[in-house]
Amino acid sequence: MTAFVVALAISYIATPYVRRLALSLKIMVQPGGRRIHSRPMPLWGGMAIYAAFTIACLLLFKTVGMKSRDQVSVMGVLLSGTIILIVGLIDDMRELSAWTQALAIVGASLLLTVFGVRIQFYSNPFAHKMMSLSRPISYAVTIAWMFMVTKTIDFMDGLDGLAAGIGAIAAGVLAIMAYYSRQYHVALMAASLSGACAGFLRFNFNPAKIFMGTGGSQFIGFCLAAISIIGAFKGAAAMAVALPVLVLGVPIFDGLYVMFKRLLNKQPIHIADRSHLHHRLMARGLTHKQAVFAIYIMAIALGILAIWLALHGIWR
Repeated sequence: MTAFVVALAISYIATPYVRRLALSLKIMVQPGGRRIHSRPMPLWGGMAIYAAFTIACLLLFKTVGMKSRDQVSVMGVLLSGTIILIVGLIDDMRELSAWTQALAIVGASLLLTVFGVRIQFYSNPFAHKMMSLSRPISYAVTIAWMFMVTKTIDFMDGLDGLAAGIGAIAAGVLAIMAYYSRQYHVALMAASLSGACAGFLRFNFNPAKIFMGTGGSQFIGFCLAAISIIGAFKGAAAMAVALPVLVLGVPIFDGLYVMFKRLLNKQPIHIADRSHLHHRLMARGLTHKQAVFAIYIMAIALGILAIWLALHGIWR
């Protein structure tokens, strides 16, 4: 798709300039703790991903024949995503508290609902149909989903190329599903995000030359969550709500595993450790690249299954 190519090109071209900016301003992350890299690395790679996604969406905005409400949804994602990026860039400079980051995600999610982007249905397995949610519950479920996906992608950003690769795969799957269900505005955003992540991956894959930082990982997670709401969560079939969970299955199930493990061990949920999937794979003897490719394969397998389900009418 044109959006994928445009975003990929912009991200590929912009990333070296962002790297120079981060180096000049000394926006760096030091090795140690749960971090696996052995030398200081520049951050702010999320700026290139954000720029590629936003420019691609705006350039191709009028090419997909959007309805006015679809245009509003796209603008909502762009505006609320900007908030996530800015707060993330600040965190990369001075490490904001977990509560500050959480409030930013909740606030951006609330802004997104103003533009009509929210989960409005749930699946009733006994009646085999979708049921409407009350407005308060709709807002609560939407914020919970946005927060969960945003943070799980953030947590996945522990190995070179992991979060960018997962973002490219998941967004690519959502783009294919949206295209075949004729949700072209969703396909535009998803393809743009996939291309932006793919272009950045050239400089982020092991050995990485730049990290995306909190701004990048949370921006990718936030956009994936928003795109899935506009697309799959507004489907009319009873299985529609399961598909975005399947597409984002690797980071979601990894995040849930880590959360419950920390709760059982009476550890703070927000404190980073080495219990994530990529850490466990490396502890079993996989190399850095092998662990990343193993997780890519899991994500691709789940994505193919989601596409198969969608093409067989479950998402329509």
